[in-house]
Amino acid sequence: MVMLSLRYQAIVDELRHRIRSGTYRIGERLPSEEALAAAFEVGRPTLRDALEVLQAEGLLKRRHGSGTYVTRPRPPIRYSPGDHTEQADTAAQRVVRTTLSATNIKASTELSVLLGVSPGSSVAKYQYLNREGETPHSVAHVYVPQSVAYRDLREIQVVRSPWGEDVRRLLVKAGVQVEASAQRLTARLATTEEANLLQITIRTPVLSIERVSTDATGRVVEAAHLVLRGERSEAMFTTLAPIPDEEATDDGTSDVDAD
Repeated sequence: MVMLSLRYQAIVDELRHRIRSGTYRIGERLPSEEALAAAFEVGRPTLRDALEVLQAEGLLKRRHGSGTYVTRPRPPIRYSPGDHTEQADTAAQRVVRTTLSATNIKASTELSVLLGVSPGSSVAKYQYLNREGETPHSVAHVYVPQSVAYRDLREIQVVRSPWGEDVRRLLVKAGVQVEASAQRLTARLATTEEANLLQITIRTPVLSIERVSTDATGRVVEAAHLVLRGERSEAMFTTLAPIPDEEATDDGTSDVDAD
């Protein structure tokens, strides 16, 4: 099993290298599965698994009855907290469509720990499923305890952010102020549910972001799970870093000597 996994990964790496190096050009059809399987000395099921990974990465596209072709790489998906539109994340213009659904649920044990509420508590759940064309590329699940703020789930008429910023606007309307947000990033493989939503395989890496927002008292007022297709994703954070007092003079300049 270990040797099979290593061989499978080696095929993915080699084909990816050939595509990115231009050995296989954009629009070019790959050799047949039979030819590739023979070249890599593996069975066709193993080869197909490798091709599925590259299809999920957007490097290949399978055309029924014609073969597998190299496609033009798509621009990255950038998560940048505070951005209200995804158009700012890339110079390339593209059409991103977000489908928002909302429902009331009972907090599971795991979710109750994250939100700091009792298991079974009422929670509003918002799902943002983001597509580029017909291809899903990310999903955000945002949770708000109804003990914090009960809002009509239909209040969000226009989606301005794929990451759930609209929910914070509802919190502001309810008089709730978000004072701080802690975010944890994890690179891992997709779960079965995530794979189904994003139309990828469970072998595909994803970027997982857990966000927990609190008010001035430390109470959790919102939590979110964001999952982005890992092969195209990046996260960008901006931190303001003032000069420490002991290293600055009264006029704001640094005391560090330059030789």
